[in-house]
Amino acid sequence: MGFLARLFNKLKGPSSSPAEQSIHVTKDAVWVYLKCDRCGEKLALRLRKSSEIQREEAGKQDYQMFINKTVIGNECFNRMQLRLEFDGMYRVVNKWLQNGAFISKNEYESGA
Repeated sequence: MGFLARLFNKLKGPSSSPAEQSIHVTKDAVWVYLKCDRCGEKLALRLRKSSEIQREEAGKQDYQMFINKTVIGNECFNRMQLRLEFDGMYRVVNKWLQNGAFISKNEYESGA
């Protein structure tokens, strides 16, 4: 694949629709769709851009913003540890989830 083709694909973003993604960015929030490993509960987590997502102040990382969050559902007390790292346009650079799994918006809506 040539340089221009790779650049175009990177600028174009992911090929799947927002409903098929586990992280969806809106004007004022970032939505994350999760599933608990213990009980299977499906969760939709809304993270406000204005107050919950922090800026990386050191400037020595490959991301500009991040969030660390402990998520607990309603059906069990399993603690899911979530970390998301974003660039300046709120595109996900890295994502981690312990004790849970990322699911798509479609999967969340079909079983919620």
